[in-house]
Amino acid sequence: MTKILLVEDNESLAEAVTEALGARGYVVDHVANGTDALDRLLHYHYDLAILDWMLPGMTGLEICTRYRASGGQVLILMLTGKEKISEKEEAFDSGADEYLTKPFHTRELLVRIRALLRRPPNLTDQITEIGYLRINLTNRSVTKQGELVDLTASEYAMLELFVKNKGKIFSFAELLERVFNTDEMASDEAVRQRVMRLRKKIDVNDQESLIKTIKGLGYKLEI
Repeated sequence: MTKILLVEDNESLAEAVTEALGARGYVVDHVANGTDALDRLLHYHYDLAILDWMLPGMTGLEICTRYRASGGQVLILMLTGKEKISEKEEAFDSGADEYLTKPFHTRELLVRIRALLRRPPNLTDQITEIGYLRINLTNRSVTKQGELVDLTASEYAMLELFVKNKGKIFSFAELLERVFNTDEMASDEAVRQRVMRLRKKIDVNDQESLIKTIKGLGYKLEI
């Protein structure tokens, strides 16, 4: 099922777009500020992102630039009131794949989304190897000593966060914010349990865990 991130601070417009996309079978996550949008793109899986330009916290242009600089490959459609040719050039140069100006017709938005999603995927997989683990960031698969590791979506999200930030210590509060869904019963104990389950799946017997406990601070991934 196609998953779309909608980044729009106009609530009425966001509701209308979400409803239209949902009626066509798309799964839509909506955020209203740029900071949350970049965080979602960096740490969660989406097939397409729809970005407004003017947003609280960070502009759509900044999101594009920083996301592409990190190696992000998700398709990006800019949906904005800015219509000058120079502004469109900026958007495409920052990494946008498509551009649609407001006001727009819902049918045109849907047509452009379908066209974007028909584009062939990037054939170059992003592979990261850490010790005995091989993580494919493109298809979100993990192998341990050549054997596929069966991770839940939330376990993979935590591992990917550690992988993309090797050596960085994540506090319980940061892991709660970045990995857990807002509707989950989240607590420090829930973080401990998820780390424990992840370690059990990715660790090798008689070898030190890749995920280190930093007493009083949190966790980090280190070889």
